[in-house]
Amino acid sequence: MVREDRSPRQHLPGLLLVCVVALLLAATAAGPAVAEPSLFVSGASKDANTILAGESVNVTATVHNTGDSGGAMTIEYRVNGTTRATERVVVDADSSVERTRALEFDAPGTYSIKVKSPGTSAGRVKVKPAIVETTRTDSTTRQLRIHGGTVPTDEPYEMNVSGPTNRSFAVQSWTVNASQQAFTQDVTEYADPGAADIPVPSGDDASVFGVVTVGSSDGVEPASMEFALNRSTLQSAGIAASDVRVYHRVNGSWRAAETAVVAEQPDRVVYEADTEGASAYAIGRIEPSFTVTRTSVVSEQATDGHRVSVRGTVENAGSAPGTYDAQMLVDGEVVNQTSVTVPAETEQTVTLSTVMTTPGQFQIGFNDVDAGEVQITESQLQTDEDGGAEPGTDPTGTEPAVQTEPAGDGDGVGLGPLPATIMGISTILVIGGLLGALLLFGVVIALLRRGGSRNDSGFEL
Repeated sequence: MVREDRSPRQHLPGLLLVCVVALLLAATAAGPAVAEPSLFVSGASKDANTILAGESVNVTATVHNTGDSGGAMTIEYRVNGTTRATERVVVDADSSVERTRALEFDAPGTYSIKVKSPGTSAGRVKVKPAIVETTRTDSTTRQLRIHGGTVPTDEPYEMNVSGPTNRSFAVQSWTVNASQQAFTQDVTEYADPGAADIPVPSGDDASVFGVVTVGSSDGVEPASMEFALNRSTLQSAGIAASDVRVYHRVNGSWRAAETAVVAEQPDRVVYEADTEGASAYAIGRIEPSFTVTRTSVVSEQATDGHRVSVRGTVENAGSAPGTYDAQMLVDGEVVNQTSVTVPAETEQTVTLSTVMTTPGQFQIGFNDVDAGEVQITESQLQTDEDGGAEPGTDPTGTEPAVQTEPAGDGDGVGLGPLPATIMGISTILVIGGLLGALLLFGVVIALLRRGGSRNDSGFEL
């Protein structure tokens, strides 16, 4: 065989053809890759950092497509790593779209929110049972508006109240009984009690450092509050920190509620107090103001001697109820005592008694009031044959008193052991009537007998 030699020039067309085919193949392979979509989540945000339980936060995701053709992808809204919602998003080539989804939170807490594909954080959201908002404040007054969420619990929950620390009196936290429903409650704090829109106790028997009122409750009852008082305020009033109480205003009077010191600070004392069952509270010390306005002394016979009773009317002119300790004194010695509760701005009558067994003249006292004196004789200490009582002495004292008649006495004079009256009629009249009837009966009998003797003479009965 004869080998044919070719020159390089003769091979050039073939090489060119091979190159063209390779280029065409490369272009064909590269064309579809450039035209594909390229989608991803380029950003995520939310419209609130703090919400109430039962409310929603709006999460917005931005999806971008850097490809040369339109496409679609599925994004996930995740809360603390758990998918809460998914959404299919379609995006045109070289463009972006935003999608917003509302996520609801029922339980208080802090939650991390992300939008995946791939994951992009939208931040954290705090879910609270309630939010305290200061609507107005000045040197003496601060108005708070409490927004409560739908909390799935029956337990009371506490809301911290932020505010200035230079006030002589300030509420630091407010606790309500949960109703599992959203609510709004208005609370007003008065560092100057005189600025309050309700009557506040004053005078020697009351030292009030602050007042709190609840303007609206939406059916939600306050449970407790925590507040602080400046030590300088207590020192100026001469009141020990342990003597401070919270008083509820109920039907016009102020009643002390359970109050306790929970923290001792260099310049302040922090308290916690029960606030259930009222809508106005006074903070300080409110005491009753007792005065004995009237007294009287009554004596009467008793089976074992002579009973002496002293009656005193005690008035409480203060704004708080209190317990009055009453004592009966005979010649300065306490012989009987008791305790009574006297409501605010009312009076109570107290009666104490003792049995005297010796004759003499005695001075009767009701606490530190001289109620009068009583004279007891030997005859007043004697009893009749039936154990009845001899007449007692007349009442004495600072006012007239009605004395109860001894048992067995009537309106008239009795006849020995017979009562003075029979069925309300004088015993003398009853006896006289009976004697008259007997006399009349005897006369009738005599006439009948006389008439019988005349029948023999021809007369008929």
